[in-house]
Amino acid sequence: MSTPARFLALFLAPALLLYTVFVAVPGAHALVYSLYRWDGFRSGEWVGLSNYRALLTDTELFWPALAHNLFLAVVAGSITLTLAMIFAAMLHRGIRGAGLFRIAFFFPNTLAAVAVALLWVLLYSTTNIGAFNAMLGEFARWCAAADIDTSGWPVPYEFLNSSHLITSLVPMLVWANTGFFMVLFLAAMQSIPETYYEAATLDGAGPVRQFTHVTLPMMRDVLVIAAVFQMITMLKFFDAVWVMENEMPSNDSHVLATLMYQRVFSEYQVGSGAAVAALLFLLVFAASALTFRLSRREALEY
Repeated sequence: MSTPARFLALFLAPALLLYTVFVAVPGAHALVYSLYRWDGFRSGEWVGLSNYRALLTDTELFWPALAHNLFLAVVAGSITLTLAMIFAAMLHRGIRGAGLFRIAFFFPNTLAAVAVALLWVLLYSTTNIGAFNAMLGEFARWCAAADIDTSGWPVPYEFLNSSHLITSLVPMLVWANTGFFMVLFLAAMQSIPETYYEAATLDGAGPVRQFTHVTLPMMRDVLVIAAVFQMITMLKFFDAVWVMENEMPSNDSHVLATLMYQRVFSEYQVGSGAAVAALLFLLVFAASALTFRLSRREALEY
């Protein structure tokens, strides 16, 4: 082994060892557990792929939970990335108070996920402390004063009801995640040489054309990474659902991670929970690989 290769192996060995011990080995064990019917205490019974067959034919829990994850990935993810791109472009143009806006938008990322969930439980409350229902109530009173019939309006609206929870999570996720991607996009924009914008200006391109013909193409790789990261985050989403449902999600609010947790720690079906984890891993891997495959292109150098 050459000296550079030996030097590289020396630095990679600790990280590789930690990854093997804490990620690869537990993951392999989970894959083995998914082939057993096991409660976590007594000896397990080999069932082969029965746990997977049971999940893939479960139209009451598994498929609705997967649909909820995909809904959050598509709806909340697309809104988050769009707003993050808009805010980053505004800050990049040097609007007044850009530093303050950067801190304000990034602030939710400094909060723990459980703290964010508890905050939005208060915002969605049906009592007087619930800001959203307070605004709905004021709007309903304004409509009543204007002789507009509001008798059919659900005020207060039960945002935290299981049947509404997945939709109610979208504003929370957008609020919590936009700042991170805004900072990521802003860093990518600031790395683009200013000479490109000067050349575009000389060619008569305005701010919009500069954004679509210079900024977006030059930060395509960052957009792909952001999309993959957002997709992974939404597919393994857990905290807020578990907190808002008081650790008892229903068929209307389950996501894959809560279903896995419930199977293992509440129902003691370790094999079934491990099968959910294995399928979740395959979904994340397949979605990430597909995204990278569709976005493959030659790297830009500047």
